[in-house]
Amino acid sequence: MIPYHSPIVDLYLKGMTDWEGYFTMRLGPDADVASERETLETVLETTAQICRELEPELRAGWHEAARLVDGEVVYPPAIQKAYETLAAAGLVSFGVENAYGGYGLPVWVTNVILQMIARADAGLMTIVGLQAGVADDLQAYASDELKERYLPGFSSGELMGAMDLTEPQAGSDLGAIRTRATETDGEVRLDGEKIFITNGGAGVHLVLARDDDTFEESAGTTSGLSLFLCPRVLPDGSANGLRVVRLEEKLGIHGSPTATIAFDSATAFRVGEKGQGFRAMLTLMNNARLGVAAQGVGIAEAALESAVVYARQRKQFGVPIGEQPLMKNIIARAITALEGSRALLYRACRLLDRNRAIEAMLARGEPNEGERTEWESVFERNQVRIRLLTPLAKYLATETSDDITRMAIQTHGGLGFMSESVPGKLHNDAIITTIYEGTSEIQVSFALKEVGKGALGVVFDEVRQELAGLVRPELQEHAKRVSKGIDQALEAAPALASDMAYALLSAGALAEIMASVIVSSELLLQADADPSRFDVAASWVERRMSDVETRTARIRAGNATLIERCERMIAQAVPE
Repeated sequence: MIPYHSPIVDLYLKGMTDWEGYFTMRLGPDADVASERETLETVLETTAQICRELEPELRAGWHEAARLVDGEVVYPPAIQKAYETLAAAGLVSFGVENAYGGYGLPVWVTNVILQMIARADAGLMTIVGLQAGVADDLQAYASDELKERYLPGFSSGELMGAMDLTEPQAGSDLGAIRTRATETDGEVRLDGEKIFITNGGAGVHLVLARDDDTFEESAGTTSGLSLFLCPRVLPDGSANGLRVVRLEEKLGIHGSPTATIAFDSATAFRVGEKGQGFRAMLTLMNNARLGVAAQGVGIAEAALESAVVYARQRKQFGVPIGEQPLMKNIIARAITALEGSRALLYRACRLLDRNRAIEAMLARGEPNEGERTEWESVFERNQVRIRLLTPLAKYLATETSDDITRMAIQTHGGLGFMSESVPGKLHNDAIITTIYEGTSEIQVSFALKEVGKGALGVVFDEVRQELAGLVRPELQEHAKRVSKGIDQALEAAPALASDMAYALLSAGALAEIMASVIVSSELLLQADADPSRFDVAASWVERRMSDVETRTARIRAGNATLIERCERMIAQAVPE
């Protein structure tokens, strides 16, 4: 059985992360680093134990969906029980600071927790992940009054949160939002409809709406959008004008209710500055993308375990199918892919933690003027990397999850196609991860946008430094292959820079190239710290650097005329 609290988590917890630097910058020079790190270890061990114990009942109740009864969302019994168990352990709003009853956990730790919960049940993780994300956004942007009123309820699990973005005409195009916010004498009322709202029965909704006084002139843009906290029950105990219209029937994540929400002159409270709602919501969305990446890793881990256990038990022609060379290769490839997506997620999370710690240090005014300028430069450079790694991590982890769950079905043969099968359930759960919080296609487009701003050079410079610092001799040849891959990527980049249409056509290939290089470095760093990680690192580099060579050659050889070929093929296949 794959342990929930895996050795790779211990590697980052005890060896690969500079907790001394993190806690000293975040909490100050008097921080008790040893005690803080021990707390993180205890939290992760507790989460692992809880999730392992919850897993059987959650999987047994997978087909039970949330229901709408008299306007109230009723969760499946297993989901409700699991949520209450996590809430009792303080594991529902991880990032809320101690002042509001939370733990104030690092981003890396919160995403390891989400990974564990997703492995037990992806629907439960969707609820808990959104809970944590909404709380984090309130903590970052809400007034002190709102934070004091609502964050303790998030920390205790008494309050759940929902993020209300999508409308019938506005999916990823948030500029098309038409939910209206009318302010009169300091009181805001919301009118409109939101669809596909995860955990729509929550007590607190973060709503992106268009301000009434600039409604027409800002239409079609993200200007004029503000963020609002809209509770189902107002502070005086009366019901608000927020109504759950219906719940959707979905292929997977059945325990997580997805709702249509109507706002009928609903009272709301502004979060952050007027007209700056898109920026505030973007913070939540980027954090949520890392959370969905963690969800993908957790689902893939569960699928891999089910495939390996079955392959060891199922005999064909007198031997377990897991002993067949082809099956060994298939499973080993899945392990490599899983560890690659995990490595990219952990890298992005730790970088975000680093910058949050730098922010806290700068806010205290501790560095002198010369050091402050240097730290601000480090912060900005890290931000460039974070903006690129976030969509790449979401893309790689969710596509990998889709692939590995499909592999698990294939491993189980006909049994995998049965509706009650574990890999079938996991595959249905995995599909949505490539869609919500921005489809895979949108993620690679975001990554391309960051490349256009110069992120590629910043990220690859960092990788080159890491490769040069590797100590173990057995890693040197693999480091050279990765360096060659960087050169090939940089040689191919000009072919994209000269033609935006061709660049968009090649965005997926470029994302794969960047992920291949960045993950190679992270896995080699793991192997440098722990020799037992060599096989995974070597397998990733050997497979993916060959892929980089092929993809970069195709990018250099192609041009935008390929789009015309695509258009002709589509027209012939499906005439208008």
